[in-house]
Amino acid sequence: MRLPGQPFCILSMLLERPGEVVTREEMRQRLWASDTFVDFEHSLNSAIKKLRAALGDSPERARYVETLPRIGYRFVSPVTVDINEVRVAHALPSESYPAEDRVAGRGSRLALIVAGLLLLIVLPAAYVLYRYNSPLLKDKDTIVLADFENTTSERALEDALRQGLAVGLEQSPHLQVLSDRKSAVILRQMGHPPDERLTGQVAIDLCQRAGSKVMVQGSISSLGTIYVIGLTALRCDNNDAIAHEQVEAKRKENIIRALGEATTRLRKRLDESIQSIQEYNVPLEQVTTTSLEALKAYATGISAFDREGGRGAIPFFSRAAELDPAFAMAYGQLASIYQGLGETQLARNNAVKAFEHKERLTGSERLVIESWYNVFVTGDLEKATQLYEMEIHNHPPSSSVLNDMAATYGTLGQYEKASEILRQSLSLDPDAAITYGNLAVTLMDSNRIDEARVVLAEADHRKLQMDYLLQVSYWNAFLEENAEEMERIVSQAAGVPGARPLLLSEQARTEAYFGRFEKSRQYAESAAKLMVVNSDKESAAACLGELAAREVEVGEAAQAQKHALRSLQLARSQTVVTLAALVMVKNGDLKRGQALAEELGKKYPSDTLVQKYWVPTIRGRAELRQRNWSKALEILNVAAPFDFATPSTLAVGTLYPAYVRGEAYLGAGDGPRAAAEYNKLIARPGLVLNYPLAALARLGLARAYALSGDSAKANSSYDGFFRLWKEADSGLPMLGQARAEFSKLDATGKSTAKR
Repeated sequence: MRLPGQPFCILSMLLERPGEVVTREEMRQRLWASDTFVDFEHSLNSAIKKLRAALGDSPERARYVETLPRIGYRFVSPVTVDINEVRVAHALPSESYPAEDRVAGRGSRLALIVAGLLLLIVLPAAYVLYRYNSPLLKDKDTIVLADFENTTSERALEDALRQGLAVGLEQSPHLQVLSDRKSAVILRQMGHPPDERLTGQVAIDLCQRAGSKVMVQGSISSLGTIYVIGLTALRCDNNDAIAHEQVEAKRKENIIRALGEATTRLRKRLDESIQSIQEYNVPLEQVTTTSLEALKAYATGISAFDREGGRGAIPFFSRAAELDPAFAMAYGQLASIYQGLGETQLARNNAVKAFEHKERLTGSERLVIESWYNVFVTGDLEKATQLYEMEIHNHPPSSSVLNDMAATYGTLGQYEKASEILRQSLSLDPDAAITYGNLAVTLMDSNRIDEARVVLAEADHRKLQMDYLLQVSYWNAFLEENAEEMERIVSQAAGVPGARPLLLSEQARTEAYFGRFEKSRQYAESAAKLMVVNSDKESAAACLGELAAREVEVGEAAQAQKHALRSLQLARSQTVVTLAALVMVKNGDLKRGQALAEELGKKYPSDTLVQKYWVPTIRGRAELRQRNWSKALEILNVAAPFDFATPSTLAVGTLYPAYVRGEAYLGAGDGPRAAAEYNKLIARPGLVLNYPLAALARLGLARAYALSGDSAKANSSYDGFFRLWKEADSGLPMLGQARAEFSKLDATGKSTAKR
């Protein structure tokens, strides 16, 4: 079979490296000198066409020469070497030996031939073993996913396939995909729009800037009803193709399955062991969905979440779940978003649905779903932390998983561990606004206010903005007693989705902290109305429930009871029932309050903070109301290990068990121990923040010192409380009681007022 020069040269290049990709650039350098002016693309395509014609091959169904779009070509048919021709080529001619040495030299000649053959076989084999068995990817290395090259008429396929590829690769405990948010940051640094498509040289440049080792480029084309999917892995440092896989899907419905098969093969080519792949390889259509339309909606939801936050992503994840009612990760994403928005019942409902379909998932996704289930549904935070630890031990940690893990440790009051995890999360995704917020809050909880300010300044420098970040900035300004900055932050709320009701709630807390309960009530009512307008009845109910809890602490019994009942009418979430129970036992409505506590205990039997924080606090306060001081303290001491936790009920760490325990010690006549409990709140301003118990603890401390006979400290504490409440509503029962106590304080420092 005769071939012209260029097609023959191309065939020679392909046969020199059978099964490997020969790039178009390599062919250009070999076929055309650098000073030759030629239409390279046309000439190369023409040469390939002639080669295929000679071989009877076609690009659509390649038996010999496979095309990798925009990259190069690969010879895919088996190649064998004729050993006799090797012998002829490498044996030395007998004439080169003296006549007398011919017989004796036969052994030497044979040895040379064998040595030549061995070199021919061993050296290339050694090179291949070195190239493919030396692990290119280390534990912390990332893979960049380029956008799919799509020659079909269905543009929406690109995002869905890229998302599916990411999920397939991340099944591996050894492969970590660079996040889209980090890619967007690097694109900006390169002077490109953050949403520019990642293809060609742009993708390679980004890969190099990110410090990644490998880029994976996908492609999809169609021939009638048949779809051809290709995946090519390239080294980022030199653009060499190191692996390629191509599969066919005979129908559109089979595309996801075909992509999963190609992804599994690519994992093998990227040095992952057979054992690892067998252990961590669930078919892609099970991990994600059998519906291509559902996967498209899910991929759009992921993009929307990065651009707009959780609220903007909800419609897309909801659509994905509608299209495939067994799409576990779509339900899981909805659960996580709703929990962050304070809509705990919707979070529970979606977490339950995700958990029901968890068997479809890989080990990594299953651990995440189980963790969410234990946080959002059962409330078993100790088990959730164990699952998160297993996840990051067995798989490359993602920023989102580290964030969730840190939030769980923070809820349990383990702030040092939480801040360490959040810093690791920021190193993976330095433009995640929520991570800056979480880290700042965790540092505040540890009273590291200056460090929190630095974190928030960095978020501001990066121009990150979201409702939660504004709320955290407001808390920081409150701790710094910067009223002007607090007002500036409130004014920003109008331009940030979801921020206005959140900041109204914060203003309500702050007004109550300073004893201005009439203003606090107005802000809380406005926030609740806005939440109802936004179809968020659960958050509105929680807002009114918290208003009732603040009012009952200062003796506004009637207002507190009214708002507690209103909150229960709007929603009956865990938060609302907890706050209503607190209000009713404090008001003396013990029957109803204890019934609500019983409801909590039965409905959430495994919930760490319900069982070990809130129920003991409610029951202890009920005993306190009946003047059973010893019994109250016995019950309240169950919560002591969790005093510094930050349950989501009130958004801040209120130290409620310690505060009520202080009341019990006052009732029992133990001033020093009462003072120790109240000092817990005063010593942790970054934890209690603007919740009114922080101010009321000063009054409790004054009473404890008076009971102990320490006149100087009692006077100082009363003075501190009155300075905080210098603009308080004059008709508040607690303020009148405090003034009466202070006026009756005798020279020994003991109050003559009845406890």
